[in-house]
Amino acid sequence: MQSRQNWTEICIRKGQIHDMAHIENFEVNIRTIREKVPQSSQIGIGDDFCLMDIRYDGRQENFGYPCRLDGVVMLFCINGSISLSVNLNEHEIKQGQLIICTAGDIVKVSRLDDSGSKDWRFVMLAMSHKYASELRIDFKHILNEGVIPLETPVISLNQNTQEILGDHLKLIARIAAEKGEMYKDSVRSLVSSMVSVLANQWFAEIGNLKAGRDAGNETRSSHKRLVFEQFLKLVSENYSQHRQITFYADRLCLSPKYLSKLVKEVSGKSAPEWIESHVMLEAKHLLKYSHMSIKEVVYRLNFPNQTAFYKYFKAHTGMTPTDYRNS
Repeated sequence: MQSRQNWTEICIRKGQIHDMAHIENFEVNIRTIREKVPQSSQIGIGDDFCLMDIRYDGRQENFGYPCRLDGVVMLFCINGSISLSVNLNEHEIKQGQLIICTAGDIVKVSRLDDSGSKDWRFVMLAMSHKYASELRIDFKHILNEGVIPLETPVISLNQNTQEILGDHLKLIARIAAEKGEMYKDSVRSLVSSMVSVLANQWFAEIGNLKAGRDAGNETRSSHKRLVFEQFLKLVSENYSQHRQITFYADRLCLSPKYLSKLVKEVSGKSAPEWIESHVMLEAKHLLKYSHMSIKEVVYRLNFPNQTAFYKYFKAHTGMTPTDYRNS
């Protein structure tokens, strides 16, 4: 039994994940994560699933490097705190809080609070995109439903949910250490159950917030929400090539005026703002963390020339691409 408990004694040491920044395209998958920690310090199922109890040993400096996730990562704070940049937005995760990051997110650890290093502790659960899809849980849908009204992907878990989460994690760790297909199926079922519990609290918080905001107002229709989700999906797939709302309106068989009104009503942000946020996120990421020349970034984002890109970027940031890269 003692050997099964070794997975909880992980210490992140300087150098163990230092070279993540040099991974091609900055992509990190389950195999990458498993390669960066000792085999004796993890519980996992091949390249699809990994569970780690992460402790801080007091010698680790700021080890964060930007990377694009190829899977789903759930990070739960047991003690201490951590500042995490997700798609260039900063979030602080404290005791009792959990954050979920999905495939395609650009993630970077900005700061660790090591003031109480002996007690600093996080649990991380990572799944490949394939494994997550087999759970039949749409993580992006869950987050999209919540981030708009709550404005953050961080969930503050109540005491009951924390206890249920702890029970699930302990059982998952024990079963994942066993061999055989039946055990893999059991782990998958437990993960699915755990996510369902988390989603229930997530949606309960959203419901309470909406009830307060929408008191006396007509509830937004499910049809409008569906159209908005379709719009976001199209933007995430086409923003590098198409920045005009007419393209998305045509694809959704709507007039640009109606689509603009619907998006604003559902999300509080205009359609051009959603498109621009995707373009600027990618532009900032490429300028800061890739070795692409500005000319290559211009080509990647389908701007007609560097002058147009410079004007677009400065209008949104107040800085030129060169100044931003060097800042």
